[in-house]
Amino acid sequence: MKHSLILVLVTSITVSLTGCSYNFGSSGTKAAEASEETDEAQAAQATGQAATPSNTPQYVFRYGEVNGENNIVTQTGHKFAEYVDELSNGRIKIEIYPNHELGDERTSLRDLRRGGRNIDMYRGNTNALTGYGFKKLSLFGLPYIFENREGLWKVLDDQELGQAFLSEGTQVGANMVGLFYTDEGARNIFSTKRIRNLKDIKGMKMRVPESVLMMDTFSALQARPIPLPYGDVFEAIKNGVVEGGENPVTAYLSNELYEIAPYYLMSEHVFSPGIVLMAEEKWNELSDEDKNILIEAGRRASAWNRSAIQEEEARIYEELEQKGVTITKLSPEDMEKARNLEEIVRISFTPGLEDYLARIIDIQK
Repeated sequence: MKHSLILVLVTSITVSLTGCSYNFGSSGTKAAEASEETDEAQAAQATGQAATPSNTPQYVFRYGEVNGENNIVTQTGHKFAEYVDELSNGRIKIEIYPNHELGDERTSLRDLRRGGRNIDMYRGNTNALTGYGFKKLSLFGLPYIFENREGLWKVLDDQELGQAFLSEGTQVGANMVGLFYTDEGARNIFSTKRIRNLKDIKGMKMRVPESVLMMDTFSALQARPIPLPYGDVFEAIKNGVVEGGENPVTAYLSNELYEIAPYYLMSEHVFSPGIVLMAEEKWNELSDEDKNILIEAGRRASAWNRSAIQEEEARIYEELEQKGVTITKLSPEDMEKARNLEEIVRISFTPGLEDYLARIIDIQK
């Protein structure tokens, strides 16, 4: 597959580190939070200034990404690497491996859980975490729980939810440390034949990520979900194995899926964020100062992503129309019907987490 250029948007991560793990505050005034964030940024900067420049980095971490160079989430990874290099004064290097060079999502997450034998960091999607021990973070991958981008970031910025959830991987024994979130947009449906409404989706063979949550999401829409690795999507559509799939518009363009599936339905069925994870074993090798550097670099990369995504999406939709893609927005009536159909999925994936789900909904009001 070929790839085009995009950019992404990101969030602000305020973290207080202790020992080999970190805890997130759940109270305090805005002024105190701002002061704490400033202190951490200054600490990270001071660490970099104190470091002695060297042609040989002390640490080199491999960062995996399934999208190509021209995707905004890949570019966010490069921004993260730049900030890490700057803050560490070259002592820490992040090598970005795009286009699933280090493995697909399932392979990469398994490797992180085993200690990072082939990969040290990976930018995954929260809707893919259900099979790796994550519970709370998986809530972000549920269908139709975010009203829009503003609602998404309200939740991710919240100290008791978005920020606190970053540490879940160490708490549940998944052996992964969350560094920061990314936003590549709502996930929509694309197809080889025209799709205008939910009726057109019924019975269609749709590629979905290798995730039980995403399979159930499309089953609820009465489609036929077929889980496939991301790298197989283009050929699977080309050879008729599936009739379409689902992706944020950023990935749809950068992977040139419009060439073989030129119909794009803005269903916005999932607005799950990406999350950059690091193997806990590698994280524990770092000093508190170096952990601060990664967190601060992630905060900056996330902010860059967040500032760019909306304008980039608008540009992409215009480009797709020029390329002849038929873009249709799901009607308000069908959108409401889809939300109702997905209620069973939200219920089945939230036993014991009902209070968190209620909080996610409440924050967006």
